[in-house]
Formats: sequence, structure tokens, C-alpha cells
Amino acid sequence: MIPRTVLPTLVGLALALPLAAIETRAQAPAAAELHVVVLATVPTMAERPTTPVPAAFRGSSLYWRVLKSGNTVSYQLCLGFFEARNDAEQARKQLAASFREARVIQVDAQERDNLEEARTAKPAPLAPAATPQAPSLTAATRSLLQQADAAYSAGERERAEHLYRAVLAYEPNNSRAVYQLARLSSPGSAEAVALLRRYVKLDPGDPWGYMALGDALATAGAVSEALEQYGHARRRAPDESDVYLGLGRILRDTGRTDGLIETYEEWVLRQPKNASAWLELGRARQRAQRYPEAARAYAQSLALKPDERTRDRLESVLAESTLALRPYLGRSDDSDGNKISRWGLNGDWQFTERSRLGLHAERADVRDASTSRTAEELALIANWRPLAVLKLDGLAGIARLDADPPGQKATSHPLRRLRLRWTSPAEGPALELRFAQNPLIATPGLVLQPVELEEIKGSFDLPLTGSFRARARGQSGRLEAATGVNPDVNRRSGYQVGPVYRLRPAAEVGVFYNELGYEHATAAGYFAPRRVQTVELGTYLEYERLWPFSFALDAGAGQQRVARQGEAPGDWIGALRLWALVSWTLKPGVSLELEVEHYDSPVAGDAVTPTSDWRFNSVMLSLRFGVRPQTARSFLAERAGRYAPAR
Repeated sequence: MIPRTVLPTLVGLALALPLAAIETRAQAPAAAELHVVVLATVPTMAERPTTPVPAAFRGSSLYWRVLKSGNTVSYQLCLGFFEARNDAEQARKQLAASFREARVIQVDAQERDNLEEARTAKPAPLAPAATPQAPSLTAATRSLLQQADAAYSAGERERAEHLYRAVLAYEPNNSRAVYQLARLSSPGSAEAVALLRRYVKLDPGDPWGYMALGDALATAGAVSEALEQYGHARRRAPDESDVYLGLGRILRDTGRTDGLIETYEEWVLRQPKNASAWLELGRARQRAQRYPEAARAYAQSLALKPDERTRDRLESVLAESTLALRPYLGRSDDSDGNKISRWGLNGDWQFTERSRLGLHAERADVRDASTSRTAEELALIANWRPLAVLKLDGLAGIARLDADPPGQKATSHPLRRLRLRWTSPAEGPALELRFAQNPLIATPGLVLQPVELEEIKGSFDLPLTGSFRARARGQSGRLEAATGVNPDVNRRSGYQVGPVYRLRPAAEVGVFYNELGYEHATAAGYFAPRRVQTVELGTYLEYERLWPFSFALDAGAGQQRVARQGEAPGDWIGALRLWALVSWTLKPGVSLELEVEHYDSPVAGDAVTPTSDWRFNSVMLSLRFGVRPQTARSFLAERAGRYAPAR
């Protein structure tokens, strides 16, 4: 049995001309030698070879030959024609991976002439639809369909479409013409979807019809229904690789990484000897940052089929799953003359298969024109990702603020951060929750007279229609300053609302209204307005297709106005915010990152600023690398020894 994988590619070519016109003739070869590559031989046209021919040969002649032996008829799928046998042999070698039985034979030049004649033949006239001559009508529509297929295979799309529509005018239930017209329609168009719906009704047993309909629906944005159609295909062809590849493509493009992993896990269960299935499973797990699990999948793929790219991927995930260090340094300044220099080190290691644990240490020098202070942080860091859509990050430790003057004692403050993110597929909801407790480190005065902030923030995205979403954010915080006998306790709250248009899971643009207000004025060293309002056009983008470079961008521009405590709101003025991260992968497990920030707004960043007219700039450079990562060779040798049969 020849594999059935891409029905549209070769079935159309298989019917490209009348078979009788190219029947093999038992006569001597012509003076000029011609050779073809025999790709497959089948006993009946019901067995439709559908393995795709590599792109380099898709412009060559692909046709069927008829072989007769007594009352037995079989068919050969051939690629040609080649005047030199060496050229034909080279083509055979390139096609051997898909067509293992491919061989080169010599043919009569008349065969090429017959093929060309059939392909250039004009449509035969048809009798009116009302004619009672059914046999003649069937023969005519068959001839017309053959000519349409020949035009399609020759790239004559307009002529092919005209001929397929003519076929349907006389034979409305011709599934072949319906399918080919769908292929000629714009991908994801209403016509393509309607034609493919019609096709699966005409031929409900063909899994490729459901796959084609699923692809069209996914292109049209109807992802849930597309997955449903692939479900029909999987029930009809549970062992067919194309089902898993096509379904995986939709799941990957819509950000359904957990579903992608489950699909490929089922694929390897059904085809445990398929190296490509294990490779795709490894890529899906790597996408979800499940590096130890990805390493096992890559190793299994390599055990079945050695491949240099797969080995490189294995090296990459092994480097990601080892002990990693991230030294960094940065500098920031603001419009009030405050400057902060930071340097530190993060180190973490694989604690469980889906979690990492580590340490964070940082020192910051905070200074202005006349004074300087230092702040140090030491904390335990952890992250856990049980699902691709669910991630939990945490930090817990101590911040030590040193005021430097003689006799002034350093103060210690709790340092806690927690972030939970639920990032659903493109058409699903999304949720993010954050909690933070830390001292404000923005000016020397705030280090000398510390202000502690405790705050919780939440964000929720709700799908509306198509790619449009509604976003709502809220925050509530408490600021406590140890000034005098009684501490100065202030509270603030705010919200953000607006529509968002999501181009893809990692690219969006929106219009947002923000409002933030403090309970009362303060002399603790930070600006506490009664209300700040901002209207902005914002965007977020992640891009990874420039490997080894990738970048992320979060930016907004608009208008803002500030109302001080006890005063009317001021005029609307411009506001700008920008955060960008550029990463350069030097080698597996080693990356250099540059992070840049710019704010021109009193509600930007942590929204704790010293003055109302405040601008801030920051740059941070870091290098992340694995410490003695395991090599692919040692990992594979270890697995081979572990699973070697006992003697």
C-alpha cells in the first residue's frame, strides 16, 4: 500500500489525461532516447498514491502509464521526461526518500507526444443538460474533467477553474470537481469553505477532505470548528501522519501549546517508530519550556533516525535544563537628577521537570547631585510551569538599605513578589495577578527614609468577536513611610480599560484609558496626586523569527493630565512609555540580552515618582549561560546504557 498523505497533490495529476492515450506500446524506442522515473505501480486506480513530489520536480511532467497483461491492468506513476539517463538517475536519488521503489526506465518518444496532445486538447463540446443520452454525457464530463486536471497540473488556473465549473454544470455531485474548485479558491474564503463542506458530504469517508476543510476554517478564523473537522479526520485515519501534522499546525499557530503536546503524544503512541513524530513532540515540549521532557523526545527521535538538526536541538534543551547563571548590570536616570547603578547575579537550576529554583543578589547605588545611598537585595527565586498556559513566578527575601552617615543604622525590609499568568489561546480569556512588597528605591531620600509598598494588581482579557478583546486592569496598594513618631500610611488605587485587537498570540494593539489616585498628599518623598488620567494607543509584540535574534516590545503614546490634591485637573499633555527587550542567542543555552525602558508619565512603571513632571530612562545588559551542560553524546550514551536489555 502506498502512503496516502497529500491527496490534492497527485490525485489531480493522476487524472490529468485519458489513460488510453498513453498506453504502453510494445515497439522499439525512438532514435532519441527518453527516460522516466517510475515512482509507483498500483493494480487499480482506486489505490491513489498521494505522497508529494519534492518542490524541485513539481514543474516536471507527472503522469500515469497503463500496463496490460491479458485481462490484468495496472498503472505506473511516472516523472519525466529526461533525455539523459544520468539526469533521470539523479532525480530518482532525490525522490528515493519518498518513493523507495523508484526506478528509471526508457520510453518511446511517442509517449511524450501523446501526453502533450492530451494536455493541450480543447474542451470537447457537450450536449445540453436536458439530453437523455446519459452514456454520452458521462463520457463527455469525464473528458472535460481530464482536461481540467491537465490544465490544473500545468498551472493554468483560470482555464482549470472554467473547466471544473463546466463539469459541475452537468454533474453537480462530482466530488473531484468540487474539491479542485475549493483548491483554486482563496484559502479560507467563504467559497472555499462552502465547497469543502459540500465535498465532505459527497465523500464522507475521505479524511483528507475533513483536513482540507479544517485548514480552510482555521484560515478563516473559525478555530474551534477547524479542530472539530480534524477530529473527524482522526477518527477515520487514526494512524495517518498528515492528521497530526495538520492539526499540530493549527494548534501551534493559535498558541494552544498544551493541546499541541497532547496531539503529538498521541501520535508517538500510535507510531512509536516514527522519528518525525518524536521530533515534533520534542519541539512542542521545548516551546512549552519543558526542557527535560523535550530532551527525552529528541533522544528517541535520534535513536530512530540520526539527524544533525535534531542533535542541535537536543544540545539546546540540555543547556537550558542545567544550572544557569545570569550576571547583569544597568544604569538609570530621571529628570530630577537621580541616578541608579545596578549590578547583580541570578542563578537557578532545574528543581523538578517543570520548575526551577534559584538565588537572586543585587546591589544598587542611588545618588543625586549631593548624596548617595546603597541598597542590597538577597532573595530566593522560583518559577513553576505546570501547563504551557499557566506560569507562576515568585521571589522572597530581604532588602537592606544603607544610609551611610556615621551612626545611621542600615534598615532591612521584606522583599516579596508573586506573579501568576494564565495565557489562553488566541480566542480564549487571559488572566494575570501580581503581588509585590518592597521598599521604594528611586531617590537617595527614599533610601534614607524608606517607604514600603504593598500592592496587588490584576488584569483580565475577555474575547469579544474575532480578534477583538476587552481588557480590564485594576490595582490597589498601601504605602507606609516611617516619618516621625507615627508612620505615614497612604493608599492608592487605579484601573485601566480598553479594546484590544490581537493580530496573533504575541502581537496586539489597543486603545486604553488609565486612572490612578492617592488617598492624600504626603511629605514622604514621593508624588501623590489626587488623580492622574491617561488615554493612550498601546501595543505589545514578541518576534522570534530573526533567529538568533528575538525581541519584545511594550509601548504606548497618548495624552495625560494630573490633578494635585485639592486642585483642579491640569491641561492634557503628551505621555510616552517604552519597554523593549532584545535577545541574541550566542549558542545553545547562552544568550545576551539588552533591556531598555523610557517613561514620560507620573503613572508609568511602578507609578511611584518623586515629582509630577517626571521622565525616566533605563538600560540593562545581561548574559545568561549554563554551567557545564550535559552534552548530547553523554546524554544519549546514558540513555542507551539505562535502557539496554539485561544479559
